[in-house]
Amino acid sequence: MLIYLDANVIQYCADYGDYIFGLKDARRPPNPKLEMELDALGDVVELAVRAEVLDLEHRWDVAAPRHLLDELLRGRLTPEQIDTYRTLRDAWRDLGVDEYQSPDVEAVNAVDQRLQSLNLKHRADQRHLAEAVAMRATWFLTLDKEILKKTRKVPSEPGMIEGVIAARPSELRARMTFDPVFGLRVVTNGVTSPAGGTVEGG
Repeated sequence: MLIYLDANVIQYCADYGDYIFGLKDARRPPNPKLEMELDALGDVVELAVRAEVLDLEHRWDVAAPRHLLDELLRGRLTPEQIDTYRTLRDAWRDLGVDEYQSPDVEAVNAVDQRLQSLNLKHRADQRHLAEAVAMRATWFLTLDKEILKKTRKVPSEPGMIEGVIAARPSELRARMTFDPVFGLRVVTNGVTSPAGGTVEGG
């Protein structure tokens, strides 16, 4: 299953990586809402690793296309950010890109054009969503309030953009279960699917 992490989530991974991975004396997030989301993200990572050990075919991959990395690498970076972005890039090159391929520029541009109807304020946000759709990601995880609001039909439920589920990390975590026999499962729209599969819905 392919997950596209929005730039804001990846930046939080860099800034609070020790906290997400449960290391002692890690710097805590500045507010309870962010703490909840990063706790959920840590759980998602832990469950995904457990699933991979059980069944490599149900491995979860995190997308790291060039456009996303180029945006992350702009400006003055901390050593933690550099390490996180390199780790993401290397994992993508070693495993994910062979299975999912880099997004086709023409396909991304076509989706990008269709997503103009969302009227997102920031051009980069629309481009990230377009890449996720073009790459056929299952989940687009973000903490961007505008994206979350404009992709939803029901305020309390994850949104759907051309087959990609747009959600907070906590919303993915709430739908995950781990069974020692059947492995990692995700419940979406009342349907339970193997975590490595795609989920249909609207």
